[in-house]
Amino acid sequence: MSWFSRRGIAFTAALGLAASVLAACGGGGSTLPGAPAQHSVPNLHKVTIVTRASIPSVMAKLLHHGAFYSPRKGAHIKLPSGFKAMTVNAGNNLVNNGGPVQTGATEYNILVNCNDESCWGGMIGQFENDLFASTMMNTDILPQYGAGGTYSNGGDYPTQYQISGQLQDQDIFNILYSVITANNLPTGYGSEFHVFLGQGVEECSQSAGGCYSPSNTSTWTFCAYHGSNDWSDIGHVLYSVEPYQDVQGCQVSNLPSPNGSLQDSTASTLSHETFETITDPDIAANNPAWYNQAKGEIGDLCAPAAGVPSSNVQLGADTWEIQMEYNNSISDCSY
Repeated sequence: MSWFSRRGIAFTAALGLAASVLAACGGGGSTLPGAPAQHSVPNLHKVTIVTRASIPSVMAKLLHHGAFYSPRKGAHIKLPSGFKAMTVNAGNNLVNNGGPVQTGATEYNILVNCNDESCWGGMIGQFENDLFASTMMNTDILPQYGAGGTYSNGGDYPTQYQISGQLQDQDIFNILYSVITANNLPTGYGSEFHVFLGQGVEECSQSAGGCYSPSNTSTWTFCAYHGSNDWSDIGHVLYSVEPYQDVQGCQVSNLPSPNGSLQDSTASTLSHETFETITDPDIAANNPAWYNQAKGEIGDLCAPAAGVPSSNVQLGADTWEIQMEYNNSISDCSY
């Protein structure tokens, strides 16, 4: 498996970024002029029942899989053998390696073993609506990476799945494939599927190259990850896996946070994986787009694991504590 499919990048120091973070916190997070605050109830779909019996057929149709993880605080840098650094234009800037980016997408939320968003604080859809209408996405961060466009919330898809022990890749792939096919959802670069796992659910991913295992810190490497899979019948699928984030190592930096630790930690990690998928969807397929080979993706350079604390930002009518994203135009983290 290529090293692009195995995320081993964590950060133990901010390398000067933390000193300039405060200067970057003053703006860029407002809603676009004329955009109303979004507080609508998420579009909740019927429950999809997924069984383990479908794993063999799902895996038989899988042509490619790869993922790239976001390290937890305290995880060690894990670089591949034969590592060769690329030239960085300035500071820690992201480099365009020629891979695809998203230019608008619908984001679908797969809620595993919870019939609504309450297991993650009840505010996932609200955060997505706030973020997607903000200048942070629409004018201040994404356009410089050629990733502008319209992003929208495609609704919540509750899913029932038998969890026995620690989940593996085949379980995530089974859930993804089953929800997509049962609901006839579109795939390709115009979609992303976020798989949310509840409290106490642990997962190890060979595809991502690590584990979410708070009960065993010796194996615990990531907070979340994003990936891309190819199936013979449904094609290219972009996704993220979001385990329960209200744990030390994945929580936001400053507590109490505006919406509570669970809601804001969930939102911060979701924003991390969303921005990374938009600007670098196929990193795990050896086709990177915007990437810094020494430091990682747009969210990695500004994550708490990199020593850059999350802080409050106004997105429309709501205040959230989330991490910043890397901004090449100022060679620093910003909203």
